[in-house]
Amino acid sequence: MQKTEKRELHIRDTERIRWSVPGDTNGPVLVIFAGIHGNETAGVHAVDHVAGTLLNENESLNGHLYAISGNMKALELGVRYVDTDLNRIWENGFENHRPGSHHTNIHSVEYKESLEIKHAVEWILDKHKEDASRFIFVDLHTTSSESCAFILINDTLANRKLARKFPVPQILGFEENIRGTLLSYINNLGHLSIGFEAGAHTNEASIYRSCAFLWLTMHWLNIHKLSDDEVRRYEHELDIHPDLPDSYYEVKYHKIVEDPAKFEMIQGFKNFDKIEKGTPLAKENGEWIEAPVWGRIFMPLYQKKGRDGFLIIREVSAFWLSLSAYLRKSFIHKLLKYLPGVHIKSEQAFRIDLRVARFLVKDIFHLFGYRVIQEDEHTLICYKR
Repeated sequence: MQKTEKRELHIRDTERIRWSVPGDTNGPVLVIFAGIHGNETAGVHAVDHVAGTLLNENESLNGHLYAISGNMKALELGVRYVDTDLNRIWENGFENHRPGSHHTNIHSVEYKESLEIKHAVEWILDKHKEDASRFIFVDLHTTSSESCAFILINDTLANRKLARKFPVPQILGFEENIRGTLLSYINNLGHLSIGFEAGAHTNEASIYRSCAFLWLTMHWLNIHKLSDDEVRRYEHELDIHPDLPDSYYEVKYHKIVEDPAKFEMIQGFKNFDKIEKGTPLAKENGEWIEAPVWGRIFMPLYQKKGRDGFLIIREVSAFWLSLSAYLRKSFIHKLLKYLPGVHIKSEQAFRIDLRVARFLVKDIFHLFGYRVIQEDEHTLICYKR
């Protein structure tokens, strides 16, 4: 690669783009979101550490790096959010930000924050649209419970390909249960995007894991190559759990909380702990909440903000993954519109009448790469990812 005398840190006039590091204009553009939740500061510390290290590098990058600050007001206050969750208001390609939408209060702190983030993303895309080989977005997070590192992806083949480079568990189709995430918005723009969860909010190891993830991401995208020893060291810093398969998982159950003040998770559950059907997990309005299915507990809620009480996940078989990869590249998906109960909603979506199509609907459309959303008791909407 080309050598430079001194790398300069390019700061935008706006505070929203925290920092940028330029390189080969024909390489990839990697955009990092940090602090989307104001009580998750590990990612912020990680991007600043990576930036500081890159300042002293003499080797030019094969591409560009950007870091975008998330909920700046919530970061200042040290809270998850001020008025509403910034990572739940990006549904339907930002259309819910229109004035008068019931989803987003246009006077909320997060509405202003989201507009600035959107403008920063648009500025980066416009600046590099003629030269960049591709755009990749990553979102750094932590959890309220103790956890190993893991990756969240919308289930596209491109997302799978990058996520498999990392020896940590990967959760597929998360956007079907947690609606309106920033990365779903990015995916709807047509760009590769993955989320990285580094561990508990207050665990210092979450910073180290976030740094390791960023260095490995740059390596696998050929933006900044590492030696074999460096790759092994950063993979080790991800703190791989030998008793937890680093394979794909999917959500089997999602507990939605109406009032976080009346929900109390039983203490001691960690991400990926095995649970059986009927295991007591929490109390809500004074009543016990038991696991309706067996699997592994995922993202148990140990904070008083947020409506996602917990999820239960299960490992996805290698055969199912291979079959879905094959079917998504085949012509067979063109026959879906002829199945009973399936109606064309748009060029990229079907409406499914569950009174007619009763068996394995979600499984079938997942195989073909569709995001499945429950519209009402009798209707599913399946969107092509």
